[in-house]
Amino acid sequence: MKSSESQSGRPRELKLISTHWTTISNPSRFVTRYGAAVRAYLRALLPTRDDADDVEQEFLLQVVAKGFPTVAPGRGQFRHYLIVVVRNAAFGYLRRRSKSPAVAADLSYVADLSSVATESTADLEWQRSWRECVLQNTWHALRDHQKKTKGNQFHAVLKASIEHPEEDSTALAARVSESSGQTLSAESFRKQLSRARVRFGELLIEEVSRTITNVTPELLVEELQNLDLMKYVRTLLPESNRS
Repeated sequence: MKSSESQSGRPRELKLISTHWTTISNPSRFVTRYGAAVRAYLRALLPTRDDADDVEQEFLLQVVAKGFPTVAPGRGQFRHYLIVVVRNAAFGYLRRRSKSPAVAADLSYVADLSSVATESTADLEWQRSWRECVLQNTWHALRDHQKKTKGNQFHAVLKASIEHPEEDSTALAARVSESSGQTLSAESFRKQLSRARVRFGELLIEEVSRTITNVTPELLVEELQNLDLMKYVRTLLPESNRS
């Protein structure tokens, strides 16, 4: 597709993107983009919802105030680094609670770390919630793209096609026209939908690339596969990376 290729013919999204985990150096941005994944992971990991909420609050406040520990270049995916940091914060919290006389007297409180959810169970929730954050951030980026581009209805047409798969292009065009106040024909809807899918894939690749330090096409494809996101971007990738 022309929109996804550079002049050299190589998909531009697979060019080397130097990000260096910019989210880590911007704590407020991190909270906005990935805070929901941290919350879901802690609630899957810890014995009670109150524990999870306490750790989340402590962790996010520390991130906003002090940022993250220094990260050495080349450590790979941000989510792999982050899960270790969050897990350590959770276990540190439980150890402090277990040493509290008030907690020790309350036999209903689980002080034994062996009762914490198995890491494999919590890790599955972490991957699921991280994937949701990535997709949500991509939708937000598509919405922003629509706002900045005159006559663009990418976000509206793509969302309508997903939410109402039983409707044809004529009905969907009418739906988008009514909600946006801009007349859209069935033919225009189909054209915008085709372009919207391409743009969504491009934005998704950009989003995932931001979470990989020293990103390469191979690392990018690996992360897309791990998060089960290939179906959104497969047509934008070279044939050798589409499996």
